[in-house]
Amino acid sequence: MSACSDACKGDQAVYRITLALTLFFAAHAFLVTLVPYAFAKEIHTACFGVKVLMFIGMVIGMFYMENESLNQFAEACRVISLIFLVFQSIVIIDYAYTLHFWMIDKEQTSWDIANLSLSGLMIASVITVVGLMFHWFADGSSCGLEKFVLSMTIIVPFFYTVAACTDYIPHGALFPSACVTGYATYIAYTAMLSSTNGECNTLIDRSGGASQWELAIGIIIAVASITFTTWNIGSQSSKLFGARGEDEKNDQIKMGDNYQDQDADEKKDNDEEEEEEENISEEEQAAKKYDWIVFHILMTVASMYACMLLTSWSTNEYSSTEEQFSSAESFWVKVASQWLVMILYIWTLVAPILFPDRDFT
Repeated sequence: MSACSDACKGDQAVYRITLALTLFFAAHAFLVTLVPYAFAKEIHTACFGVKVLMFIGMVIGMFYMENESLNQFAEACRVISLIFLVFQSIVIIDYAYTLHFWMIDKEQTSWDIANLSLSGLMIASVITVVGLMFHWFADGSSCGLEKFVLSMTIIVPFFYTVAACTDYIPHGALFPSACVTGYATYIAYTAMLSSTNGECNTLIDRSGGASQWELAIGIIIAVASITFTTWNIGSQSSKLFGARGEDEKNDQIKMGDNYQDQDADEKKDNDEEEEEEENISEEEQAAKKYDWIVFHILMTVASMYACMLLTSWSTNEYSSTEEQFSSAESFWVKVASQWLVMILYIWTLVAPILFPDRDFT
């Protein structure tokens, strides 16, 4: 058996690297689940040099696999990535609400103005971009599907934004609606770029450079959603944008003139942390292991999503850049994810009204 050469270029190289990432994080999740807490902590937080060497070895080994096996992995990635898109939509909605209430809780006029200004800017940008998309992607007699998708990008957000600003939905707000609408508009644009209808997609003959920024934004959104989630599960006592009590204490110590007392306090805190780590209860150990397992499962799914993101959701062979970045599979996956994020946001608006006895906070 020998390493592949030309057959491993392009998408096949992406398949191999992302498969190595997938197996790497899946192995972490499996081992953390099986071993006791002390070993699980070492697996999760230590041995970085060994991990790097293992990952490099896994990547090299993947280039000795047959292409057919990697094609089957790509098909699995297409299915699993839909799960990641559901997760990403939920995180974006959650982050929009979190950021909104963080600004509102400041109870300062400047933050209220910032909230309203950002909302207005996003809405104005959405209207402008959708208008341009009608010109770029729906200016033809056979563009009925494109016109429908773009129309829904304006009509549905209009209704849920108006509803969110009324007294009928007291927990609704303009800022989360604007954020979700902006994300839905971005998805609509990427879907239009993936359309195979040459009469409608005036950018179908674009070079690979036009897809680079599209790919970059997709990666940034994915990384942001993963970071926000792992922040929450990894720091249960922390708050978004808020200083933690221990950080405030350290800031006050640093402002003092007696640095010897500072060193003594830091040493004492470290000793107390080590003692607490030794005396941690079984419930706390189980909770920490659960957080680590969730993190590695999330990274496993994210690695499979990266496989689709980097190959534009197409597992077919293509002979040109046009065929690579314009495909029916990519178009419908993106349209479905746009409808999904809007449906999930509408659910956050109506669920507390339909089920008043349940706590949705």
